[in-house]
Amino acid sequence: MATMEIWLEYASTYSYLTVARVGALARERGVTLDWQPFFLPPVRDKQNMGFPFPDESAKTAYMWRDLERRAKRYGLPYRRPEQYPVNSLQTIRVALVGAREGWCQAFTEEAFRLHWTEGVLIGTDENLERALRHAGQDSARVVPIASSPENKEALKAQTPRALERGIFGSPSFVVGGELFWGDDRLEDAIECACSMPMDGVVGA
Repeated sequence: MATMEIWLEYASTYSYLTVARVGALARERGVTLDWQPFFLPPVRDKQNMGFPFPDESAKTAYMWRDLERRAKRYGLPYRRPEQYPVNSLQTIRVALVGAREGWCQAFTEEAFRLHWTEGVLIGTDENLERALRHAGQDSARVVPIASSPENKEALKAQTPRALERGIFGSPSFVVGGELFWGDDRLEDAIECACSMPMDGVVGA
């Protein structure tokens, strides 16, 4: 079965559109998702890239309208969050535990759904607890693991791994060393995974 790495920063706006769609698309095409939560700020810092959507800018205003249009196009529920940006760090730490233990997708889908349809912001205790419960996990067990020095170091290690792949934003998809960036490239990445030769090298 083909495998696609999906690199997510949980404060990313356009990543909602991907998270809401990627599970069904992957199942339909027989693609295995390799969830890779990562913290984007240090990746951008290493590449001398500034904040992508400055407050009160024309670009940010466009982003909100574009998200609304694209959600409507996909038939996805959409409610603009009351706060942007959010502090996603603890959510990402929890998601990294989920990636190791096999429940990252369920947790991620619910965390984003709560944030983008119910106004329960990522970074809040309520969002974290409800998303963990949806994934069948006990926050009393998971949160200490997520906050452990070992897990914090594992998250830091995601930065050089992301840089090695040429990643500079979220969502990003990696298939056989080939990088796709942005929700509008999700279908391309899925198609690439489906056409991957047996040796796993694109273009071989």
